Amino acid sequence: MKPLLFVDKWLERISGWLLVLFLSIMIVMSFGQVVLRNFFATSIEWGDVFLRHLVLWVGYFGAVIATGERRHLKIEFITKLVLPKVRKVFFIITNLFASVICYLLMQASISFVQLEMESESILLLDIPSWYFIIIIPVGYAIVSFRFCIHSLRWISEIVHGNWEIEEVQHL
Repeated sequence: MKPLLFVDKWLERISGWLLVLFLSIMIVMSFGQVVLRNFFATSIEWGDVFLRHLVLWVGYFGAVIATGERRHLKIEFITKLVLPKVRKVFFIITNLFASVICYLLMQASISFVQLEMESESILLLDIPSWYFIIIIPVGYAIVSFRFCIHSLRWISEIVHGNWEIEEVQHL
């Protein structure tokens, strides 16, 4: 279990770094586009398309981090209805369900990326379009993995007699 938790922690760190990097690029590039349009009556031709795809990347890396903080998928009202001892089992079931759904979405998005690869379409600067959408299956794979890891950790805790849910502190 420890190696999986180690991988999970590193995936979160790398996702956080990439999220900050891509968000910074988006802010600088958006500001640059505004300055170019308003003061020089020009813009970077491929800038808007690039920014739209960066939004996709930022969204998936945000989902990876949200999953780790248990803020991604919640069915909050049902957990209030069940006994405290049963809540962890409910969380395991919902996380496994979310993991399976993300896995299925990953499979579908792999097909989508393969179609883009076969079409050999170019998005901008002679870069194939599939480079920009590869984050879709990768993002779903990481989110599925993280949901699964949470479930396995909670199952391990139940086996060892710990039925308590640790509360995640959000800033």
